[in-house]
Amino acid sequence: MKKIFIFLFITIFIVACSSSNSSNETSTTSTNSEPSVFNVDLQVLFGSDDNSAISSNSYLKITGSYGDYEGKIDAVSGASTPSASPKALNEYRAKDGKVIDNRIEFGIAEFLLFGTASADKFMNDGVSINTYAQKVVGENVGPKVEGTGITKDANGVITIRFAHALGTTLTPYLFEMKSDENGVFKIGQGTENFKRTANPVTNDINFSDAVLIVDTAKAGIPYWVGDLQATYENNILTIQGTLTETNN
Repeated sequence: MKKIFIFLFITIFIVACSSSNSSNETSTTSTNSEPSVFNVDLQVLFGSDDNSAISSNSYLKITGSYGDYEGKIDAVSGASTPSASPKALNEYRAKDGKVIDNRIEFGIAEFLLFGTASADKFMNDGVSINTYAQKVVGENVGPKVEGTGITKDANGVITIRFAHALGTTLTPYLFEMKSDENGVFKIGQGTENFKRTANPVTNDINFSDAVLIVDTAKAGIPYWVGDLQATYENNILTIQGTLTETNN
């Protein structure tokens, strides 16, 4: 009888452990199957060349599956604080941090950095007190791009046109982004509401004369999709929303 009791105890113990392991595996699988998310909260004051005013009214907040960041600029130095904002954004914008393997439209990824940008970047990229973009580095001056800036038409469509020269280069790419009539920027949909030049422009140009291509994430890698709600009033632009990672 004692042997039978021991046998039954061992059998029950093994069954209980197996059931527990199965439950844990199910739980882990369910958790891991949840799609990654990218939460965006951006506010930017445009039309100003005053770092103090920009610092008081602009910020970038990122939260989600690949890390969190909250930054702005220092009113005195004009530097991003903390300084890791581009690195933090790169965790979301590109596969393995390689910007060429972009997981989101180039334009919106660059635009988010205005939340931690100084007045110099606003001027260089054409969204400050001027209606043109022209990067200046010391005595070196890049091409002049007329017709940049942010507008909101009577139907509620927000149009953003800016130019951005990468790193220390002077020749900029041109970017155009358009919301729908409700102020929504649809990310990852492959629409013509996101456009850019295929290459940097090397001569003075009017934005309307530039040849643009559709700005999309790189094919074949996971990318972000979703709606970002924007408002634009009194030179302050806000963009907020949650994006979801997809392989489709």
